[in-house]
Amino acid sequence: MVKFAYEAYEEDLLRREYCAKAKEYGDQSAVFGEKNRRITVFLNPAARGGRGTKLFEKNAAPLLYLAGIEVNIVKTEYEGQVKEFFQFLETQHVDGIVVAGGNGTLIETVTGMLRKGDKTFLQKVPVGVIPVGESNKFASYFYGSDKTEVRRMLDAAMAVVEGRTERQDVLKIEGDEGKTIFALCGLQAGAYRDARERTPKYWYFGPLKHRFTYLQSALRGWPPTMTGELEYTEARDSDIAVKRQRQPDPVPNPESKGLLLSVLSLFSRLVRSRVTRPGLQEKEEEEDVEYLNTRTVNTDLNTVEFTVSSMFDKDKQSLGGVTLGLGPSDLSKADFIKQGWSRLGLPTWQVDIPGNDHVLCRIVKVRPVVPEGKQLWYTIDGEQFEAMPVQISLLKNKLKVFSRPQSNTR
Repeated sequence: MVKFAYEAYEEDLLRREYCAKAKEYGDQSAVFGEKNRRITVFLNPAARGGRGTKLFEKNAAPLLYLAGIEVNIVKTEYEGQVKEFFQFLETQHVDGIVVAGGNGTLIETVTGMLRKGDKTFLQKVPVGVIPVGESNKFASYFYGSDKTEVRRMLDAAMAVVEGRTERQDVLKIEGDEGKTIFALCGLQAGAYRDARERTPKYWYFGPLKHRFTYLQSALRGWPPTMTGELEYTEARDSDIAVKRQRQPDPVPNPESKGLLLSVLSLFSRLVRSRVTRPGLQEKEEEEDVEYLNTRTVNTDLNTVEFTVSSMFDKDKQSLGGVTLGLGPSDLSKADFIKQGWSRLGLPTWQVDIPGNDHVLCRIVKVRPVVPEGKQLWYTIDGEQFEAMPVQISLLKNKLKVFSRPQSNTR
């Protein structure tokens, strides 16, 4: 009880400190009479067991208001709503997007922005992430997985206040059925993913449930290999880049502004004034190119783990590819359990491990074989999707995001 009270007191002091910093930005913008900056917040009230709204209002909202930002809050009511909203949202409506939720809300936002197909919108409108959900892989990676929950939310909100931005790579995941998803971290499939997803079922083991799930997985359906067809195009220095002809951006619908404002009026809170946005040199978005003189490999897939990541080996990312990770095809039960337990201390955002085989690729195509009577799943940025044939590629420096370089522990 004493420890809980002390932690609550420390968190209140931290909130006061960040509020004072945010107020400095609001006071400064008021002195210079700048036009107010408009931020639309997609808030998932169901996040964290219904505590999403309370967490946002307690930790993030005060900073935005004190900084003099005009805040429009849209509370999501059903899956897919955020993606629909981007059909009407244009650059004249908003100066930034903030996602207050978990993995699912962020995937919807990124997918909605990229499906919109408006390059001007992507160049001008940055995205911020307030991690009020049960899990948010990208926020843990971007704002630091070693921080407390409250500090991570405060840092994320302060990133929006300060207005610094940088560009992030995006994974484009195209399904055979024409469905395209855009992600920031990566895709996982295989035995370790399946064991981790079953962990909540063993809640009665308390803190030991994270270890028991690997024991139980070793006793069922062994060997737990993922099979299918795999095709990938390697990313090499000898590849020749050729610029593609770009289609013109779509013309904004003049009726969309009135419709959007009527929707926002149901959800919004408005606060006048503006926060200054310090300039920061950014990486430019990579032009739409195709590569010649490439090498494509076709092989059978037989592995206990299959991953595709945008962030595993940043030293090689100048080549503009995704990292394909393949685990062993043959693994003893003891090694599986040992490896599973060793992963318990890894950051929540980590998609792959150094022990797997890795190939830097331009494009990865996988066609998994799903055994009759069973289901196979992918985890994409922390969200489950039914496995199907997919093609994965990297969109280099595609998304503009709010950042705090001095607080980033990557």
